Amino acid sequence: MRQLLRRQSKPCSALHVVGEYLTPMAHLQVRYGVAVLKYCDALSIWSNQNIRVSYSYLIWKVGMNLRQIEAFRSVMRLGSMTAAAEVLYTSQPNVSRLIAQLELSTGLTLFKRAGVRLVPTQEGQAFFHEVERAYVGLDSLKHSAKNIRNLGTGRLRVAAIPSTGLSLLPAVIKNFTATRPELTVSLHVNSSPTVEQWVKSQFCDIGIVVHPGDVNSEQIELLAEKAAVCVLPRTHALAAKSQITFQDLEGQPFVSLCHGDGTRSLVDGLFEQAGVERIMAVEAQYSAINCEMVALGMGITLAHPLVAKDYLHRDIVVRPFTPDILFPTYVIWPTAPTRTRLAEEFVETLKAYYREVGDA
Repeated sequence: MRQLLRRQSKPCSALHVVGEYLTPMAHLQVRYGVAVLKYCDALSIWSNQNIRVSYSYLIWKVGMNLRQIEAFRSVMRLGSMTAAAEVLYTSQPNVSRLIAQLELSTGLTLFKRAGVRLVPTQEGQAFFHEVERAYVGLDSLKHSAKNIRNLGTGRLRVAAIPSTGLSLLPAVIKNFTATRPELTVSLHVNSSPTVEQWVKSQFCDIGIVVHPGDVNSEQIELLAEKAAVCVLPRTHALAAKSQITFQDLEGQPFVSLCHGDGTRSLVDGLFEQAGVERIMAVEAQYSAINCEMVALGMGITLAHPLVAKDYLHRDIVVRPFTPDILFPTYVIWPTAPTRTRLAEEFVETLKAYYREVGDA
């Protein structure tokens, strides 16, 4: 290095000298880096440049590692290198060496000596704060890994059509999470085509639909099938009947689902086959809204029994409809390799709940 200095025709920066000296040394060891820095400390007066410039080069050349961070964190938390060495199952000199390496790679003075004690500097305290923040993230990763090991992903993302998402699923999720307090469940509600797309793209783990579209047969599972019920205002004349037929609804104001909905198309086709014309009073996107409109006396509707059940406290009555109009409910699965145990357990809980409410 002295020879390098003698070759300079004019004063040079410490960074330039250190750069020339280190560039060929692809596997520079920290102990040599310390020697170079000590030499540059003396040169910095001559070169009139702060030696911290050369630190930036060495940070790139040497870098930090997790073992150094662990040693620093242990010393900060326990107050001594000896105690840190014990918890790290290493020697005190090794901890001292790791701290020296960390100071070298960061360009920070982390500790100063006060007699036999190590006292963190302001730089050391500030760096420790950042280290603790990083360890919070690491602890979160450990937590996530545990959940992935035990539950699949630690998060279950369920997509569902509104009739299921607004009525049945909240109670099922409550039951499912009661024994899995660390689980996070995300419920997303939309139309059947959107639910299918969410599952295909793996945005959601499973989907609940009534009219599966372009989905492979191995990805579809029939969850339940139930006959529609007729929902009427409590004061309606037909409320006195024990069951309702197509002919009963001739000329009646009817609250329907919107055009384009698969259930709407099914119901309209059956009324047309029966030769019965209704007065299409109002239509809405969700069956739950239709039941609310019935309660307000705006007409009659056909609905899934679980949806109607949620409105029995309102001014409605629910009667069986004959002949049966079956409303199937399907589970849409992602492709086989991405199916999780957690999602399978949730579907089993969902099936059990359907059976419990008489909907299997």
